[in-house]
Amino acid sequence: MKTRRGRPARKALSQHFLIDPNLQRKIVEALDPLPGDRVLEIGPGTGALTRHLVGRVGHLTLIELDEALAAELRREYEGREEVEVIQGDALEIPVSELARGAALKVIGNIPYAITTPLIFHLLDGRPRPQLIVLTVQREVADRLIARPGSKDYGALTAGVQAVARVQALFPISRQAFRPRPEVNSMVVNIVPQTPPPLSQELEQAFRQLTRAAFSRRRKQMQKVLRQAPEYGLSGKEAEALLASLGIDPSTRPDALPVVDYIRLAAALAARA
Repeated sequence: MKTRRGRPARKALSQHFLIDPNLQRKIVEALDPLPGDRVLEIGPGTGALTRHLVGRVGHLTLIELDEALAAELRREYEGREEVEVIQGDALEIPVSELARGAALKVIGNIPYAITTPLIFHLLDGRPRPQLIVLTVQREVADRLIARPGSKDYGALTAGVQAVARVQALFPISRQAFRPRPEVNSMVVNIVPQTPPPLSQELEQAFRQLTRAAFSRRRKQMQKVLRQAPEYGLSGKEAEALLASLGIDPSTRPDALPVVDYIRLAAALAARA
């Protein structure tokens, strides 16, 4: 697949361009674009989604890592003051700065290789975006919406569900992209909770706990608390703490609900 100026997609940047205009429109409609909205599009590429957003929202910021594609977008939308093109890495740009005090909506068909860090990057800033609509690898979508006890339930699940509501909207076949990726995709809707349900300190403690737990997902929770150097509890201390929260010490990490991770993180933080 070549860009409109004849340059082939770059494999090193995981470029896969969505060529189905009906799907392009469907993704944009999931964002519910309104005339007063401030929108950030990540990885616009050749502008597949961009052209359905321009003229429909109040301000549109495009972040594109590929220098040549960013230059093409600047040329195409030159003279449109409501369109801003930034050439750079979305992982290195604070999203809250782009919002400039306004509610921000985020959209993007993002490279699979950066999906997890990008989702956390979008959720790490304050204030968080009002709405995030992303096309992600189907397996990542399964992890985002997973429930306790399933094989897909993990640190990504807990980290996102603790602060946002997540919904899988509709699948996209690999046939809809050029060049064709090896996997199918899913469009997901992430709505951060307002006000934030966790303080920044508790959220940090929560992330630390879920990382420790899911890196030992076959262990029981009381063993996680004993073995994780972040906590170093004795067996009796671990069992007593879990029991005080009504958590069975033999529960495994992939069976513990997000709400219990939050309660346990708060209790551990209080001991520190």
